[in-house]
Amino acid sequence: MKRQLTQFLTSASLLIFGIAVFYGSGGCKREQKPIADSLQAMLPAKVDFNFHIKPILSDRCFACHGPDVNKREANLRLDTEEGAFAAYDSLGTYHAIVPKDLEASQVFQRIMTTDPDEKMPPANSNLSLSNYEIALIQKWIEQGAEWKEHWSFIAPQKPEIPKVKQEKWVRNPIDNFVLSRLEQKGLQPAPETSKETLLRRVSFDLTGLPPSVAQVDSFLKDNSPNAYENAVDRLLASPHYGERMAVEWLDVARYADSHGYQDDGMRNSWPWRDWVINAYNKNLTYDKFITWQLAGDMLPNATKEQIIATSFNRNHPQTQEGGVVDEEYRVEYVADRTATFGKAFLGLTVECARCHDHKYDPISQKDFFSLYAFFNNNHDSGIIPYNGEASPTIILPSEEAESKLKFIREQITPLEKVLEPENYRKNYETWLVQAEKNPANYARNNAALVGWFPFEEPQDAKEYKNNVHTKLKAKLGGDPDKKPVIVPGAVGNARKLIGDAGIDFTRELDFDRHQPFTVSMWTNVYKLGEEGTIFAKCNGEFEGYRGYRVLLEKDGSLSVSFSYVWPANCIDLDIEEKLTPGKWHHLALTYDGSSKASGVKLFLDGKETKRTVIIDNLNKSILYGEKKTHWSDMPFMIGKDMRGSIKDVGVDEMMAFKRQLSALEVQELYGQKEAIAAVIKTPKAQRTPQQQTALFEYYLLNHDTEYATQLAKITKLRDEENQLITDQPEVMVMRERKHLKPTFILDRGAYDSPKEQVQPNTPAKLVALDKNVPKNRLGLSKWLLDRRHPLTSRVTVNRFWAMCFGNGLVSTVDDFGNQGSLPTHPELLDYLATHFMESGWDIKAFMKMMVMSATYRQSSLPSKQALALDPDNTLFSRGHSFRLSAEMIRDNALAASGLLARKIGGPSVYPYQPDGIWEALATRNKTHYEQGKGDDLYRRSLYTVWKRSSPPPSMMNFDAPDRYLCVVRRQKTATPLQSLVLMNDPQYVEASRILAERMIKEGGSAPEDRITFAFKALTSRLPRTEEINLMKQLYAEELADFQKEPGRAKELLTTGEYKRDMSLNASEVAACTIIASSIMNFDEFVVKR
Repeated sequence: MKRQLTQFLTSASLLIFGIAVFYGSGGCKREQKPIADSLQAMLPAKVDFNFHIKPILSDRCFACHGPDVNKREANLRLDTEEGAFAAYDSLGTYHAIVPKDLEASQVFQRIMTTDPDEKMPPANSNLSLSNYEIALIQKWIEQGAEWKEHWSFIAPQKPEIPKVKQEKWVRNPIDNFVLSRLEQKGLQPAPETSKETLLRRVSFDLTGLPPSVAQVDSFLKDNSPNAYENAVDRLLASPHYGERMAVEWLDVARYADSHGYQDDGMRNSWPWRDWVINAYNKNLTYDKFITWQLAGDMLPNATKEQIIATSFNRNHPQTQEGGVVDEEYRVEYVADRTATFGKAFLGLTVECARCHDHKYDPISQKDFFSLYAFFNNNHDSGIIPYNGEASPTIILPSEEAESKLKFIREQITPLEKVLEPENYRKNYETWLVQAEKNPANYARNNAALVGWFPFEEPQDAKEYKNNVHTKLKAKLGGDPDKKPVIVPGAVGNARKLIGDAGIDFTRELDFDRHQPFTVSMWTNVYKLGEEGTIFAKCNGEFEGYRGYRVLLEKDGSLSVSFSYVWPANCIDLDIEEKLTPGKWHHLALTYDGSSKASGVKLFLDGKETKRTVIIDNLNKSILYGEKKTHWSDMPFMIGKDMRGSIKDVGVDEMMAFKRQLSALEVQELYGQKEAIAAVIKTPKAQRTPQQQTALFEYYLLNHDTEYATQLAKITKLRDEENQLITDQPEVMVMRERKHLKPTFILDRGAYDSPKEQVQPNTPAKLVALDKNVPKNRLGLSKWLLDRRHPLTSRVTVNRFWAMCFGNGLVSTVDDFGNQGSLPTHPELLDYLATHFMESGWDIKAFMKMMVMSATYRQSSLPSKQALALDPDNTLFSRGHSFRLSAEMIRDNALAASGLLARKIGGPSVYPYQPDGIWEALATRNKTHYEQGKGDDLYRRSLYTVWKRSSPPPSMMNFDAPDRYLCVVRRQKTATPLQSLVLMNDPQYVEASRILAERMIKEGGSAPEDRITFAFKALTSRLPRTEEINLMKQLYAEELADFQKEPGRAKELLTTGEYKRDMSLNASEVAACTIIASSIMNFDEFVVKR
C-alpha cells in the first residue's frame, strides 16, 4: 500500500473539495459480495491474525505503512494494533480497519476498488492479492479483526501434549504433535526406515561421518530392543560429535583463517574453533555456550577457556589495507558483531535497522545502535597489523613453552621482591654519610650514554654528529626538499624541521621492553592544531605501532605508548601537561624495563608529568614479531613517524641512555646544574619528601652495586621471557576498554555522522532488560537466557531441528520476524523450546530426543497420499531426503576409503587445491598456497584452511558459504560442477584409488564381492542385483582397457600423495578405482535419506 489512502491536500479549499467528492461518490465503499463457496471451503474456521493476515500485510503493506517512520505514507501504520485501528486522517473520520465493518474498513475498500488511483496495493508496486488472500482479510474483519502480537515475540508457553489415536506409534512427545497433525489431515506416518538407512542417517546427523562397514554389520545383527538407542549413545559420546556440531556454528560465527578484505592476510583463529568442538563434546550447556562466547571475559575470575570463547565476536573480516580510516572500519566491525548477534541468537535481521528503522520488524534505528553499544567498548582498532593478531588477544603458549615460562617467572618473582627499594635503605644511609662530605663529586653518570646529538652542524649538513659514537650518525629523513634550518636553540643552535622533514637516528636506539632506557631532547612546537609524533621508534599501523613513541595532540597535550600491537597489547598513557607553542621545552622519557605503566615516566621541563593510564597490558616484544619476524625496522625519528610529520618543530640536544635515569639526573639534563649536589648539600632535616625520594632513587640507579647486580639478573630473565612469549601464538578475544566509549546513532549508519547518544539496551519490543543486570555483554547474555525471552530457545531448537530434519519447523531459520515463515507446528516448537530450557539447556539430551522419535525414524519414501496432501513434507509425514553438506561429502569419501585422519583439533591444514588458487586474488601476506603433507591431506573438512578471498573451491561447489557474514542457512543446489568434482578432484580420485585397494584386500576375490564391499563402504547398503550386474560389466570393460594400456592404469594410480600398494595388480586396482568413483556419483553417496 504505497499511496496515501486519502488525498488530503495542503490547500484548505482542496481538502474540503476532496471530502465532498469522496462522500458524493460514496467514497471507496463498494457493495460487498459474499465469499464464493469454493473459497469458503478453503478458509479456516477461525482466521488467525498471525498465521493468516499478518504475512499478507507484511509482504504487501509494511514497506509504506510499517515501522520505518521515514518511509511511512499517509500517516498510516499497519504493523501495530494502535495504528491499524486508529483514525489516520486529521479529522478522525477514516479508519484502516474497523472490526466487523467491511464498509468502514478502508483497507478492504481500497483492496476491492477498481479505480486505479484508489487501488491498493498500487499498480506501480507490482504487488497484488489473490482471491483467497482477499477472502481471508474479509472473513477476519467480519469475525472481529482480532489482533495479536507477532507470534515469535510472545514468550513460549508449554502446551499440553496432544492425544492421538495411534498411541503405539508414539515414542516421545515429538510424535504426539506430529501425528496429531497427520491425523487431522487424514494421513498416516511412513513406516520406519531400514536399519542400515537409519544408522547411516543418524551417523551423519550426530557425527557428520558414515558408519563403517563393521558398524553396519554389527547393527544389523543386533536385534535387541536397545540396539538403536545404544548406537545413538555411542555416536553422542564420539569425539566426532563435536566436530559435526561445530561445522554449523562455524557458519553462524563467520569463522575463517584469514582476515578478508583486499589483503586477506592469515589469522590465528583455530583455537576458538577447537573450543567450539570441545564445548559440544563436553556437552557444555547452551546457556554457558552463549554466555562464554558473548562475555566470557567478563565472568568473575575468567578462565582461559572462557576468554577464548569470546573470539566468537572477533571472527568478522578485518582490514590490513593502507589509507583507510581507522574509525570507519572499527564501526564496521562493531556493526558486524551486532548483526551476527541478531541473526545467531534472535533470528532477526537487525542489520536492516542500521541506516533506518526496519521496514518490516519493530526494530528501530535506535534499537540497533542500543544493541551496538554492547559491542562498542572492545579495545580494538579498525586497521590491524600484518604481523601479530589484532588486539586484544590472549596468548596460548604450548605446554613446553608454558613450562619454561613458569620456570623463568618463578625466578623473576623473588628478584622483584629483592629489588624493592626499601631493601637497600641501610646501604643508602651509609652512602649518604660519605656523599654529604663531598657533594660536588656527584653528578649525572654518562657511562650508558649511547647517543648525543647537539645539532651544531652547518646549514647544508645531511648528517648530524653523534658526540658519543662518531660513526653512528643521524641523517635527514622525510621530504628531501624540505631541509631543516638552523635556529637558535635551547643550547646553542638547533634544527627546525620544515614541512614533512624529519631526522632519522641510529639503530643504537632500538630498545626492547625488558631494557631500561632514557631518551631526552629539547623541542619547540611552533604552532598547535595538528596531531603528530614528537619522537618515536616504532612502525606504523601495519605493525600495530610496534615500538615506543611520544605523541603530540592538537591541543598541545602529550601521550606515550609502548606497543607490541596497539591498542591492547601495549602501555598507553595520556599526559595531563601541555606544551606551549613557540617555547623550547625539555622532554625526557625514562623506562625501567618492567613492561608496566608504573615503569614509564615522562618529564616536562625537569618535572615528572601527571598521567592517566589508559591501558597497562604489554606482554610481547616492542621490537619484533613472532619468530623474530617483522622487526620494528623504522629508525628512531624526531618530528615524524612513518605516516606523517609535525609541521614546523624544533629539536635540540637529543640524548639517549641505555639505562633508566633518575629524576635528579633528568633535572640536570634540563639545565639545573648540580641538581644532585644541591640536594646532597641540603641538610637532611631540611630536605623535602620529594628531595629525599629523588636522592634515594638516584643512589639506587647509580651507586648500589648489589642493586645493579640484581637488576642485571632480572633484565636477563625478562629478555628470556620476552623472546619466548613473543613466539607463542595468540587468538583474538574481547576485552573492555577502561573508559567507556560513547555510542551514537549514526546517520545512515555512517561512522562520521553521529546524532543522538544512546546507552546499551535491548530492542524495545522484546522483553525488557532486567534492571538488576549490568548493561554490558554479560548482562546481554543474561537477557537472552531470561525464561520470558520469546526468541532465544525457539531459534535454537528450530536450528537443531533443521540439522536433523532438513528444514526447520520455521523454514526461515534465520528470520523469525514478519518476513519469516510461520511455524508448521507452532505447539511443537513451543514444547521443544520450553522443554529445552527446563532441561537446563542440555544440547545432547535434546539431540537424542529428536533422533529417538518415531518421526525421525520414518522412511523417506512417500506414499501416494502423502505426495498429494503433503508434497513438501511440511507435516513430516515421512523422513526427509536431502543432500549432505560439503564437509560431509568429502569426509564421507575419506572415511569410506580409510584415508580419514581422525585427529581432533589443531591448526588448519592445507589439503589438495587447484594450482595458483590463491595467487589469482592475493595481494600480499600469504599469497602462495603451500599444500600440506601426510595426514594433513586427509583431515576432516572443518580443519581445511579457510581463506575468505579463496575458499576451498570443491566445498564452495557444494554450497559452503564464503564466511564473510553470519550464515544460518546454506543454499542447497544441484549443478553439473558437483558431479565433475566427485569424478575429477584429486581428493575423490585418490579416495577411490585407496578404496579400490581395500576392495581387493578386504572385499574378496570375486568382482561381485568387491562391488558389494564398495557399496557398503560408500552407501551403507547392499547393492541390488541389477546394480551388481551393471558394475560387473563396467569392471570387466575397464579391466580389459587397463590391461591393454597399462600406462593409463599407472597414471590413474599416481593420483594423490598416498603411497599405493605395489603388491597389488595395477590393472585390477585401476578397474576397482573406476567402480568406486562411479558409486561416489550415485545419488545415495551424497544424499541423506
